[in-house]
Amino acid sequence: MAQEISDTLSYEQIRQLQSERLQMTLNRAYLHVDFYRRRMDSLRLLPEDIAGIEGLRNFPFTTRRDLTDHYPYGLFAVSLKSIVRLKITSPPLRDTEKPIVIGFTRHDVRMWQSLLVRLYSQLGVTDRDIVQVAFNFSLFPGAFTFNYAAEEIGATLAPSATNSAVMQLQIMRDFRSTILATTAAFALHIVSTMEEQGIDPQSLHLRLLLVGPDPLPETTREKLELAFGVPVYGLYGVSEMGEPGMAGECPEKCGLHLAEDQFLAEIVHPLTGEPVPPGQEGELVITTLTAEAYPLIRYRTGDITALREAPCACGRSWSRIAPILRRTDNRLSVRGIPVYPEHVEQLLRNIDPMLLDFRIVIYTAHGIGEQMDLLVARKDGNDFPGGNRTQYLDTLRSTIRRALGMGMRVQLADPERLPGEGLVYKTVFRNLGPAKDQES
Repeated sequence: MAQEISDTLSYEQIRQLQSERLQMTLNRAYLHVDFYRRRMDSLRLLPEDIAGIEGLRNFPFTTRRDLTDHYPYGLFAVSLKSIVRLKITSPPLRDTEKPIVIGFTRHDVRMWQSLLVRLYSQLGVTDRDIVQVAFNFSLFPGAFTFNYAAEEIGATLAPSATNSAVMQLQIMRDFRSTILATTAAFALHIVSTMEEQGIDPQSLHLRLLLVGPDPLPETTREKLELAFGVPVYGLYGVSEMGEPGMAGECPEKCGLHLAEDQFLAEIVHPLTGEPVPPGQEGELVITTLTAEAYPLIRYRTGDITALREAPCACGRSWSRIAPILRRTDNRLSVRGIPVYPEHVEQLLRNIDPMLLDFRIVIYTAHGIGEQMDLLVARKDGNDFPGGNRTQYLDTLRSTIRRALGMGMRVQLADPERLPGEGLVYKTVFRNLGPAKDQES
């Protein structure tokens, strides 16, 4: 495992550690990543010219477009023979955009694993616990790290993975699971199944839930804690970095402790890019400090949050980020799956040149996107591409399911009857009520 750094360092010690590691990251990027070397050369900068954290603010941001433009290995700082793991993440916004490929060296794998070991430890998970990891591993490969970290601390790993909610509950009872790690959406679905089957939460042996990496709304936390009768904690990760564990809550539930020994965080105004005053909301910008294969400098996450630098009541001194408030782009999350309305629009227009308009309808339960419907309006008097009406709708459904990894209802609608309430780029939100079985 990577060398563990104390989470009670003073503010000055943290900043000194970050400055030293930042200089190593800048050197690595300049020497081994053409993209960053060209940037520094264009600014007539050498890594040593970027003096500490303040000097970093003169360096341009790295964006999602930069990541996709250098598909597949253009941002790697090591050769492929040093890569032990590859991950593809973030669906493209348009057909011309490539996915994002992330590489990991052995060091990187150990680093990410150590972050989840740290998170488990700060929540009191020990070798006496039985950990049940209930993610869809095909949609969220980073979930494997939950398994590896549980094994590292000596906890028992319950056989779970992508089983149904019914099977998850049986595993909880039969194996006496004490820790459940899953998405907020699937945790709500398990609650719904418990209620339908009349299962008393007291018959379970859970003592805490760990949910993520999507944001955890307070309404969702309250619902889950009431249903399971145990505390629920959130964690944070950036999908473009491929792994969870960048930040996580402690028992105080007063923000998510950021792994400041591994990441340098800035909060900037989403429009101007200028730093905001301490404690003020803005866009989270992340610089990796020890990543070998895939160093990122000033990456704009698109997440709106605030940074709390005061020590936590738990005794840890590292900064905390507030729960994510919203996005700077139009990205949605449905059952933990990221959805870009722009991507859906391009898929539709590629199939049907006569498309007039469309709406994505997101049905939410306790603040979580549970179900997605698609309403499509097209020009009157035109034949359906590829066949009749039924074949047309089937084509839309199958194409979008393949692209997004989930099913949905697709319906034709008159243009004037497309919903407009709370419209955010072709998207409306409606309350679904209790979570239903929407796992696809």
